[in-house]
Amino acid sequence: MADRFDWNDIQYFLETARSGRISRAAKRLGVSHTTVARHLSHLDKRLHNRLLDLDVDGYVPTEAGAALIPLAEEMEAAAAAILDRLERPGSLSGRVRVGAPDGFGNTVLSRLLPDLAKAEPSLEIELVPVPASHKLWNREVDIAVSLERPQSGRLVQQKLLDYDLRLYGSAEFLNDSSDLHAKEDLLRYPFVGYIDELLYSAELNFTKLIHPGIHTAYRAATVQAQIDAVTGGAGLGVLPCYMARAANLIPVLADEIAFTRGYWLLYGEDDREISRIRRVAGFIREVTQARQSDFRFTPSPE
Repeated sequence: MADRFDWNDIQYFLETARSGRISRAAKRLGVSHTTVARHLSHLDKRLHNRLLDLDVDGYVPTEAGAALIPLAEEMEAAAAAILDRLERPGSLSGRVRVGAPDGFGNTVLSRLLPDLAKAEPSLEIELVPVPASHKLWNREVDIAVSLERPQSGRLVQQKLLDYDLRLYGSAEFLNDSSDLHAKEDLLRYPFVGYIDELLYSAELNFTKLIHPGIHTAYRAATVQAQIDAVTGGAGLGVLPCYMARAANLIPVLADEIAFTRGYWLLYGEDDREISRIRRVAGFIREVTQARQSDFRFTPSPE
C-alpha cells in the first residue's frame, strides 16, 4: 500500500526530538548513529517535510515536526500498550525508568525497587536522580517522584506521603553549642545548606525561611552530602527526619523550627493503560504509604 510507512521511523524521530541529539537517540534505542539518521531521512522523504532542524543546541522540531509530535506520541503509547498486553500474556516485560530526588531515591527507592525486580524478573527497572532537566514528557523518565505538584501537563498525579524536616546537628557539634535556645542564637553558628543556583525546588530553601541572617558555611547539591557534612560537624542543617534519624543526628529547637513537605508520584496520562508502568507506580505507592510513620518527626523520649 502506497500510504503505509514504518513505525520505526516515527520512533527514531521522537527520540531525536526529545534528546536533541542523534547520538543520544541511538544510545537510548540501542542502534547505531547511522541507523537513526537513515530513518529520519526516510521519514522526511515519506512525509515531504523536514521535521528536525539542527541549531547550536542540537536538533529541534520544525513547525511540521512539532505538529507531528503529539500524533507520534499517541502511536507510541498504542504500540507500548499492544506489547504490554499481548507480547507476553501473564507477565510484565519492558523497561520502566523511575526518577526521584536523591534523598528519597537513594534512601528509600534504592532499597525497595530491588524487591519488585525480583518479583517481576522480565521487567527492567531503572532508578535515576531527577534534576530540574528531567522531563516526563520528554520520556527521560517514565515515572517521577516530585517535591512539587505540577500545575500543568497531562499527568497522573498521586500524593505519596508527607515527610517532616527539622534542624539537626551532630552530638559533638551540639556539645559545644549549649546556648542554642532561640532562633536568634542560630546566627552565631555555621549552617549547611543547598547551593542556591542549583535548587531545583523553592521548597528546599529552608535557611532563608528560618532567618535571613543565617550564615551558610557549607553548601552541597544533594541532601546526602548535607547529611555527611552535618554528621562531620560542619554546622547545623535542615534535614528530612527519616534520613537524620538513621544518621543519629540530634534535633535542635524542634518545636520552633519545623517543616513538612510532600512527595508526589507522577506519570503521563498516555501511560495510564500501560500495565508495567501501573505496576511500578502502584508498588511505589503501596510500599511507601505503608511506611508513612517512618517519614514523620518522632520526639526523643525524655
